[in-house]
Amino acid sequence: TMELIDLSFPIRDHWRWGYKQSLKHTLEAGDDFRASVMTLPAHAFTHVDTLLHCKPGGAPALDELPVDTYSGAAAVIDLSHIGADHKITADDLKTNAKDIREGDIIILKTCWDKKRDIQSKEYWTDAPFVSEEAADWLYAQKPKAVGFDFPQDEILKQAATYKGCLPMSESTTHYALLLKGVFLIEYLAGLDQITEDRITFMALPLRLVGVEGCPVRAVAVKSL
Repeated sequence: TMELIDLSFPIRDHWRWGYKQSLKHTLEAGDDFRASVMTLPAHAFTHVDTLLHCKPGGAPALDELPVDTYSGAAAVIDLSHIGADHKITADDLKTNAKDIREGDIIILKTCWDKKRDIQSKEYWTDAPFVSEEAADWLYAQKPKAVGFDFPQDEILKQAATYKGCLPMSESTTHYALLLKGVFLIEYLAGLDQITEDRITFMALPLRLVGVEGCPVRAVAVKSL
């Protein structure tokens, strides 16, 4: 038997992402079924990025990737002691990394969702972030993906006010990891439930044709 530990944010109305939900049919109106219609950005809440997100010219979309692209053995780096505005360095990662193996998913655990509410703008403006040297260190570990439970690029502090598409050159982990083929898993939650250095992790995006990202239900798999 096994237990699944939810590492995802609930999807609901949000000032940044513009999620919308409406009812097409209702039981109250006399319809035989209730049916909802949802409008949701591909890069909202707990979600994954593919290389197609930042590299034109033949990068595979979600429907072309193996189903286990964002699932497998994961190494957890516990950074839950760090506070607001902390610039995560390579030394921070080296000091707190326990058992990372080539091909792992590396998960950075700051428990930021317990320090700021994701419904607040302070979740972004006060967040810790990954330095360029730390991103380079992560890449050097040869992971297949890296997951974050905080807005990991410093420029995301401007998310509440920035107009238009954020520049790639300042999107540190996208530039240093995703552009080089390391997949990203963003806005994880509930990592305070994880005490192990290694876990089995699963994140399954919908099989959307031609799309470069998708919200996911991310879970840790615990054997009982």
